[in-house]
Parts: sequence; C-alpha cells; structure tokens
Amino acid sequence: MLRRSVLTLSLVLSMGTMATPAMAQSDVSPVLFLESVPSDNPAYRRMMVISYLDGDRIRVSYKAYNRSEFIQITNTTPRDVLAQCASGAATSFRDIQSFERAEARRKRNGQPPESTRFCVKNVGGWESQGNRKKYLDPIFNGMPYAASLNDGT
Repeated sequence: MLRRSVLTLSLVLSMGTMATPAMAQSDVSPVLFLESVPSDNPAYRRMMVISYLDGDRIRVSYKAYNRSEFIQITNTTPRDVLAQCASGAATSFRDIQSFERAEARRKRNGQPPESTRFCVKNVGGWESQGNRKKYLDPIFNGMPYAASLNDGT
C-alpha cells in the first residue's frame, strides 16, 4: 500500500535544495523529472508526477492533482528514461513556456491533456533568484491551487 503524505508545493519542490548543506549553499535546482499526464482521478483534468533523481535512480516521487497537495508514490518510470534525464540535456525554459501555451490551448478547446516530460536540473538561483517559480509555475499552470478549488484555475 502506498504511503500517503500531503505536502505543500513550496516544501516539496524546494526539498532538493535542503537535502544536503552543499546543495543549499550552491542554490542550484535539484534534478527533477516531471511528467504532466491525464489524471487518474475523474475530478481532475491532469496531474503531475514529480520525481527527485539521484543519478539515474529515483530518490522520491510524488503525484499531485493540484498545486498544494502531494502524495508520495512508488514511481515506475523506466530506468532508461530516468538515465536520459540524469545524463542528457535539461528541458529548456523555452520548451516549458511552449508547453504552457499548448496546454492552455488544449484546455480551452476541450481537448484532453497530452503526456509531457520535463527534466529540470542545474538551474542556478533556484531560490535566491526565483528560478524555482519561474521554471515550475508554467508546468503547473491550469491546475487548481488546492482540492477545494478544483475549478481549473
């Protein structure tokens, strides 16, 4: 049975920078493998699966139906996909912005969400320069802020 834990977005997505003193001092993003996928819950249009990587292995994964509640899960992403994120190129900010526009268009047109993967890593100024918000907000846009606000905003 999966262990359920509800955490806030800022705690979950900043967790990697607090994991070790060296990471916290360097203010560089953790290696995040994110997937935006159609929701497995009919009350939500899409959900996010967020995995913190340690090399090509998952340190911890969460799924989220909204921006504030994360459920710890056992992620079954194939090892080769994780290795591609760990050792390959990061998703560009431009690609993240393109996803945001395309996802908003699909939602407006009543189309289902497409499965999309992102690899965010080695982003400097993760906390100090607001890059965590800059990189992750476009991915989470269109998702409700909390379960009680499931109105698609």
